[in-house]
Order: sequence, then structure tokens, then C-alpha cells
Amino acid sequence: MPELPEAEQQRRLLQTWIVGRTVAVVHAREQGGAARDGQFDDKVFNEDDEAAVAAIAGRKVSAAKRHGKQLWLEFDEGATALLVHLGMTGSCVVRGQAAPTYQSFSVDESAWPPKHTKLELELSDGGRIAYCDPRRFGRLKLRGADAARVPPLSQLAPDALTALPTAEAIRAALSTKRAPIKAVLLDQAAVVAGVGNWVADEVLYVAKIHPAAPADSLDAAQRAALRDALRHVCETACAANADARRFPADWLFHHRWAKQTTGSISTPIGRVKFDTVGGRTTAFLPAVQRRGGVGAAAATPARKPAAGKKPAAPAGRKPAAAAAKRPSASK
Repeated sequence: MPELPEAEQQRRLLQTWIVGRTVAVVHAREQGGAARDGQFDDKVFNEDDEAAVAAIAGRKVSAAKRHGKQLWLEFDEGATALLVHLGMTGSCVVRGQAAPTYQSFSVDESAWPPKHTKLELELSDGGRIAYCDPRRFGRLKLRGADAARVPPLSQLAPDALTALPTAEAIRAALSTKRAPIKAVLLDQAAVVAGVGNWVADEVLYVAKIHPAAPADSLDAAQRAALRDALRHVCETACAANADARRFPADWLFHHRWAKQTTGSISTPIGRVKFDTVGGRTTAFLPAVQRRGGVGAAAATPARKPAAGKKPAAPAGRKPAAAAAKRPSASK
């Protein structure tokens, strides 16, 4: 599904092609030739009133913003906002420009408007923008002024790219959570907003942290590595404009799409295992990623004695030979 890097790519697209322009006509009924053509999709819009959506016609787009995976357009200097959550297969497409590409799906742009278009905006200068969503998990919502101060935007944790929390803030956020660290990263209100399934796997791989490690078990070094990895993965993916072909060759990303939920595969970066963590299919490298450091010393296996040496007896116990010579209490 589109995550922070893909959402940022979409924000940049909207910034370039719609901000500063006026919406002339709004098409709020499905187009593109799919089964729902001609219908107002109240699941995607999450609005009962089609007229409310059409009311953005005649308004000037003043900003394209993003927080986590949530996008929004502001009209008339923030008087009205159209929130866009991409869900699993949502995407914004500009007529005449290449559609965004995702690892797990592609936009059918063989004709205009594209298939599964839920909303199309005709601009006063002739430009056209479509929101497409085949699986209908995305959401379009209208908000008034100060959209960032009301749900759902107000419920989000700091943005992982533009407002990465301090080390102390991350420590405090993790200290009360026993859930697996991957599940905590996926919670958009917990530590940071914008991390989805593939970003979480990549961040934990870069940080060398096992995805099932309890969040409150990470030691200071692991928390620092986690914060650095969040910055590195988000900045690198956004610098590549979410184009996976430009991601570093040694990223886990290139090997996590094997359509497996269990088992493991051999890859150039090591053996990648697949499991379910936090309710999501998870890819990781057991040989590289370790559990939480807090309390890890107690769980560390005893080292084997050097060749020719006998292992030391556990504290408080005598060697077996000495114990055999001592008379029993019954004699």
C-alpha cells in the first residue's frame, strides 16, 4: 500500500499541477469503465452529500499538504480542505503525466479518465486530475478551516520525515508499550506517522532490530539506531521520489515481495524469513536482527569453554566428585 514515500510523491505531484489553480468542474461519480461507473461512491468519499463534494468547484487550490500517509488540499487559503487517504490502491493521476507506480499494483491509464476514477477535477486552465482507487480502501473527506486540528489529522503522531521525534520522545513513547516494535511502528498515533508495512520492515532491518522484539525492551543503542533508520529510510525513499528502481541495492525492499507469509528465501543480502508480526506479513533477517537489549544478558546462551578446559561449576554448587565424597544426612 502507499506509505509515507509514496504519499510524499503524490503531494509533490499535486503541488506541481494543481496548487495555485482554480477548480472549474467537479466529477464526483465514478468514471473509467468499471462496474460502478456513474455511481457516487459513498464508501470512498465517506460523505453522504454528493453536493458537498461538488461545492469545491470554483475554488482555488492554495496548498497541498501531507502528514504521515494522509494528504490534503486546501482551498481558498485554508477555508476548506479535501483530505485524501490513499488506502491500499489509491492514487492521484494527472492527465498527460505518467501515473505513479507501486510495487504491488499499477494504474490503468490506457484511457482518460483512468479506470476506477472516483473523483475528477477539471481545472480552469484545462488541466485534469483524477483520484483512482480499485479496491476502495482509500478515503476522501471534506473538512473546514484548521483541518489539521481535528480528526483524523489531529490524532496522528509526529511525521516521520518532517517532524522526527527526539531520542527522549521515542524513549518515552516506547517505554509503555509491550507490543512488538513493528506493531508499534505501524500504529499511526504511537511514535511516528507515515510508517507502513514495507517501511517498517526496512527500518527494522537497517536498525538491526527483530520485528517481534517488545517495544519497551529496546535499549538506548537500539532506540538510537531505530531513530537513525527512520530518518535514513524516509529521506532516501523520498529523495528517490518513491521510485523503487532508485532505492539502494542492499535494501530489504527488493527481496520482500516473494508472496510468502511463512518460510524463508535465500537472497544476496542473506536469508530472508517471512512471518506474521502485528497482524502483518513481515520480512526480516534473523541472522542480522536481534531482540531487545533490555534484559538480553539474562537470555544470552553460555559460552562454550575453550578446548581442553572443563566448564566452571555454577555458583553455589560443588563439583559432582566432591559431592559424592560428602556423607549423606541419613548416615
